[in-house]
Amino acid sequence: MTLYQKLTISLLLVFVLIVGTFVCVSRTFEAISRDKAEQELHKELAAHLVHDNPLLSDGAHDKKALENLFHSMMILGQNFEFYVLDIKGNVLTYSAKPGEVKREKIDLAPVKSMLAESMSYPIYADDPRSDKQKIFSAAPIIKEGKTRGYLFVIIGGQKYDSIFNGVKNNERIQVVGTVTIASVLFLLICLLVTIRFFVRPLKKLTHQVCDLQPDHENQLPLVDIDKSGVEVTELTNSFNQLISQVNQQIKQLSMVDTERRELLAHLSHDLRTPLASLQGFLETIQLKGTELSEHDQKAFIDRCLKSARSLKGFVDQIFELAHLESGQVNVANERFPIAELLYDMVDKFSITCQRKDISIEVQLDDESLLVSTDIGKLERVFTNLLENAIRHTLQGGCINIAAKYDPVTKQIQLAVLDNGTGINQDELPYLFDPRYRGKNAKEDGNRHIGLGLTITKKLVALLGSEIKAGNNPKGGANFRFALPVAN
Repeated sequence: MTLYQKLTISLLLVFVLIVGTFVCVSRTFEAISRDKAEQELHKELAAHLVHDNPLLSDGAHDKKALENLFHSMMILGQNFEFYVLDIKGNVLTYSAKPGEVKREKIDLAPVKSMLAESMSYPIYADDPRSDKQKIFSAAPIIKEGKTRGYLFVIIGGQKYDSIFNGVKNNERIQVVGTVTIASVLFLLICLLVTIRFFVRPLKKLTHQVCDLQPDHENQLPLVDIDKSGVEVTELTNSFNQLISQVNQQIKQLSMVDTERRELLAHLSHDLRTPLASLQGFLETIQLKGTELSEHDQKAFIDRCLKSARSLKGFVDQIFELAHLESGQVNVANERFPIAELLYDMVDKFSITCQRKDISIEVQLDDESLLVSTDIGKLERVFTNLLENAIRHTLQGGCINIAAKYDPVTKQIQLAVLDNGTGINQDELPYLFDPRYRGKNAKEDGNRHIGLGLTITKKLVALLGSEIKAGNNPKGGANFRFALPVAN
């Protein structure tokens, strides 16, 4: 079912309900207004009859004489029915024919309220000839200063109701009803046309969204803005924003896919080199066998081991990067002194630094500083950064590992600084990209696939921080990040 059909059916139901409610309320209000006018017009009728008629004014109860009197009055006004009641509400005499009176007693509370003028009109009382209530006029019948009964006059008796109901069905009322129905239908048609006018832009927008097809660059076109209404324009703008986001995500996915293909191509090349070297030396040993001297055999085996270690390092880095990008890495935080880890890192790289005649030092303001983080991943971060610093620091250089408490952020600022070749300023934005190698990159006799800093950046992100790179004022590079102090 379309939106237009739903709105049409809903509007039709609401419209019928409103019209029905309006008709019921109007008829009820009309009946109440008519009853109020009739009752106010004839409220003194019973009092006048009691005052002007000797049979009632002296309090006498001659049933036969009263019936004749009531019959004479009904000839003059058939809109009324007359009853004489005792002080308990029992019907003593009436103007109706025998057998037509269904109630032998009526409730006198409305009668007394009318006589006391304690209620607003219309006031309804029991109709002796039916189970309904009708408007009335009433007056007490007093004898010797005491109330002996009441003259109770029903205004709009059964004959009046019969004539009135017949009048409702005459030709003029039918014409009025026809005009009313035609007016209602005309109004309904106008409303439906109006709704269709407002729904048309939505249908147009729906067709445009359903017909969206990507272009040759896999980009979705924007939807034409229909200025027929503020709401439709806002909805169209929202769709266009969504389409723009989808297009941006498609571009990002395309870029990621391109980067992955390039990375796989580079990795295949880097993996092929140690594999080819390993295969070549092994085939040489297999072919020549005993013809090789013991020294040559040892040299070939050493080269095979070197290629195997290089290959293992490549595979380990690829696996680590894939593991980090999977989003399934757990972080096990623990409290420990940061000084212990930094001094352990110095011990770990002391022999490597001695071979290159590089000094490595720890700079600490407070050796009692405690940090809360994953010690294994933090050690891996420092290992990558120190290996990179040693590779780019010249003989006789210096590497510093610094830790300083920042009272403003309540974090420990960690940094690895060297006085090596530094980083070209235009290369800083791409430094942590996979496979990126700067122009100042230094070789140490081993092959590298350029994933170390990429892995470092992802590890630092897992620890809840962000690593930044820069150059020192006096030369060399620095890598900085911060970790929270343990409570």
